[in-house]
Amino acid sequence: MMKTRKKLIGLGLAVAAVVACTPSGKELKTETFEFADSTAHAHLTIKAELPVAAKGAPAAIRTKLIEVMDRQLSHIGTYEQDRMFPAFEGNADDSKALMDYYRGKAFETIATVSQADFDERKQYIDEDEEIPGWEYDFSLTRTSETDRYVIFLSEDIVFSGGAHGGIIGCGPLTFDKKDGHLVEKFLKDSALQEMQPLLRKGLVQYYASNGQEIQPEQLGEYLTLSGDVIPYPVWAPIPTPEGLDFTYQQYEIASYADGMPSFTLPYEEVLPFLTEDAKEIIRK
Repeated sequence: MMKTRKKLIGLGLAVAAVVACTPSGKELKTETFEFADSTAHAHLTIKAELPVAAKGAPAAIRTKLIEVMDRQLSHIGTYEQDRMFPAFEGNADDSKALMDYYRGKAFETIATVSQADFDERKQYIDEDEEIPGWEYDFSLTRTSETDRYVIFLSEDIVFSGGAHGGIIGCGPLTFDKKDGHLVEKFLKDSALQEMQPLLRKGLVQYYASNGQEIQPEQLGEYLTLSGDVIPYPVWAPIPTPEGLDFTYQQYEIASYADGMPSFTLPYEEVLPFLTEDAKEIIRK
């Protein structure tokens, strides 16, 4: 029995249409789906917010978000290239059928992999020793929206019986509201070397916010990099009113104890290094 969460049974699928507030009133209409249930050795929650089925930009955004949901939920308990079940092949505009499929398959998957894990561990421990269960919290929700772009966050919290859980997912996904395409690159690949002073400045600010006053030249003592070059985060940075926000995942450049290093760089500092796609969506 899991100690880290109350056991929730049969909450079912809740659907609610919501509208985000943007300055111009051109809001992206969405619907949110929520599900939570437990098996003998696992707990699963799903919260997915998708644009209401439509044409144009909302349809393009919805299609991409469904791809993200498919990728994450079909890989529960697997290695990178494996799938536990095929993608939904029905009418993607039918929200009920779509979500019934993914919640059913995801629940079946986590039940299977957690049971197999339990059976294997049981062979090597004392009969009365407790075996921790699995937890998988899938989240795909809108976090901010302006006239020009909308951001969704793909962030899954996973615990599979180890020393601690982890955060996975595709991270923040910024969509251009003009045509619905995903802005995949904010920074030019060729600008990485020129960005080094700014990345170091941001990381120093992050450690300072946690009470560790260090100098840029001391970062090597804190980071777990094989060389001197600080990479761009795997998760794409996101636009905010204050500037471009960067977040590194657990273990990406630092130890687990250092959390997820994050910082914001003002637009006037990063503007020369932005891609044309990024410049377009932050242009007022």
